Amino acid sequence: MSQPDPLADFFAADTAPAVDRGFRMAVMEKVAARRLRVELVLRSLATLLLLLGVALVSPVLQRFAQLLGQDLSQVLLVMLVAGTVAYLGHFWLTRQPILRLPRLRFF
Repeated sequence: MSQPDPLADFFAADTAPAVDRGFRMAVMEKVAARRLRVELVLRSLATLLLLLGVALVSPVLQRFAQLLGQDLSQVLLVMLVAGTVAYLGHFWLTRQPILRLPRLRFF
């Protein structure tokens, strides 16, 4: 009495297994939704930290602007606006922000 060979049964199969496209799409949708949630949470936390940093530094910047006087504070304001416009223009043209968040994968 001989044992059945599992490789012979495997190679004897003449049809490939069917691909369930509905299942693949559902899985891909869930993966995309999870990535979106993670990305939104990371960006929200980064925004909150940025706002907190600006709130903590604003009294120091206000005193610094008062020390410089009215003339130099206007120059600093123009430089800040120009830098912001340059960054936004670079982002709009390249579609790549300079500051990148790490890509975390939880699955």
